[in-house]
Amino acid sequence: MCISDFSNCELVALASTIAIALSKELSKEDLSVLSGFFSAIGDNLAILSS
Repeated sequence: MCISDFSNCELVALASTIAIALSKELSKEDLSVLSGFFSAIGDNLAILSS
């Protein structure tokens, strides 16, 4: 199954589920670093796709 096979609602639900699961396992500091890291990945993917 490809990520493009998911509907918009399913992608939002998946992202929310992952975020909630991570928030239970990591400290606030680790979540902050991971948030920045994922933002950087998203920014790079956007650049590569254009």
